[in-house]
Amino acid sequence: MKRRYLTLFLSALLLVTFTAISQATPASSSDGIDRSRKIALLFDSGGPGDGSFNDASRAALQKAVKKYKLFAPNVRELVTDGTLGDRIYRLRLMARNGYQMMIAVGSANAEAVRRVSLEYPELEYAVVNDGTVSGLNVASLVFDDRQAAYIAGFAAALTTRSKRVLYVAKDQAELNRLASHFENGVKASNRQGVELNVSHMGLDYASLLDSARNGGREGGIDRVYSTWNLDAAVLSAIIVRNRERTRLGQIKLIANSPDQYYVNLAIAKPHLLLTIDRNVERAIDLVVRSAVRGDYILDLLDGVNNIFGIRFTFANNGLSVRYRSETSQKVKSRIDQEIARIKAKEVKF
Repeated sequence: MKRRYLTLFLSALLLVTFTAISQATPASSSDGIDRSRKIALLFDSGGPGDGSFNDASRAALQKAVKKYKLFAPNVRELVTDGTLGDRIYRLRLMARNGYQMMIAVGSANAEAVRRVSLEYPELEYAVVNDGTVSGLNVASLVFDDRQAAYIAGFAAALTTRSKRVLYVAKDQAELNRLASHFENGVKASNRQGVELNVSHMGLDYASLLDSARNGGREGGIDRVYSTWNLDAAVLSAIIVRNRERTRLGQIKLIANSPDQYYVNLAIAKPHLLLTIDRNVERAIDLVVRSAVRGDYILDLLDGVNNIFGIRFTFANNGLSVRYRSETSQKVKSRIDQEIARIKAKEVKF
């Protein structure tokens, strides 16, 4: 009799416990999504409204919230004043308040993520557009700028009228890292006689735009790929010179989006050839999915420095080309074919 009562008591206790757990976590469901998990997004300096990675990350997170039917109170956005101390403070605040996944936008947040991820190793972190923070609990969401530079070089060489193209990098280090891929893209176009020029923002790149064959205004550089993203200086230089050029001599810019906020400005449209777009929506979706489904992003990006995460490429739809001016179907087909070669790993990086 005592054993029977004990069995009934244990059964009732299990039922009460299960009910309590179910009520405590009403977000759990048969689709495997734990909607009780809390996610925070830490913007880079400037916050929403920058037209760049902040806005792209915010829009992507909002779509993920709808897609996975998450509870709005469990998803929070944070703006920083830009100092390291403030970035660390905000990440720590989220950690102390039960946020299990913290997504930080931009390389400027990398050091804050590195420190807080060591303090709270049981939590998960992701950094958009940076691949410098080591640790199994940090997902680096990086976009393959080598492939972007290659396709930019290919498109520039394929469409240039003057057969003079230019790559403008952020600094010497970036020039050293990406110029060879831009050059390889130029060569892959198989157009003979294309003159390659390279520079960076610390050099007098504008003088290259002014130089022309035979001392005239025509025959100058007419295709520019720029990875400079702190302001619209390169675009402004192109606009000034295009006002002095004929229609056939116009300089067309190849840019990256959302890196360069100005590509969506109305004044930029006539001067753009195409943009190479980073699929931030896909990146944010993957980390949110990992947070609410218990998946893990553990691809090894850098074995020497123990960097884990995902490198977004043309092959996994992390990169894509968007044409910003009239482009012939023949040119589009050639670019599509070259992207197919990249996807098939026929192009080495």
